[in-house]
Parts: sequence; structure tokens; C-alpha cells
Amino acid sequence: MFPVIRTRIESEILVLPELRSLIGKMVEIRVMEAETVPIERMLDEEYHAQCEAEQSSRVTLAEVRETLASIPGSMTADFIAERDER
Repeated sequence: MFPVIRTRIESEILVLPELRSLIGKMVEIRVMEAETVPIERMLDEEYHAQCEAEQSSRVTLAEVRETLASIPGSMTADFIAERDER
């Protein structure tokens, strides 16, 4: 299956990490303006189906909350720091 990359071009310098596996190979790249589509068509349904198939009811919500509560510091601070690094 060929990768379909949907992205908004906001710079003259394009970074497409999705193509990393194709480095060194002969490729054909076609670029065209995408039509505006409803959000439902933008969802990766295959990925969502895979997530649903992998979900487990063995872990309770209480266990998830307990585990997350044991992480030191503020997740908000971590997100802000990571954003500032970009």
C-alpha cells in the first residue's frame, strides 16, 4: 500500500517523515490540492479498528488513574516544555 500523506503546506521547506522508509529508492511523487472533506473521511478507520481489537478490559480505569497519579511532576508542564523545544 502506498502512503497517503495529507498535510497543509505552510512553508517552502517540506518535511515528510512518512517517506523516511523510501529514502534511497526510486519513487514517484504526485502532489495535488486536496478537496475539503468532512472530518469523518479524515479519520484513519483502519487504525481505529486495530485499537478496538487490541483493547483489553483487564485494566480498570481505577488502575490507570492510580498509575498516572504516581508520575511525578505536572504533565501540563511537560507538554509546555516539549512545545517550547520545537
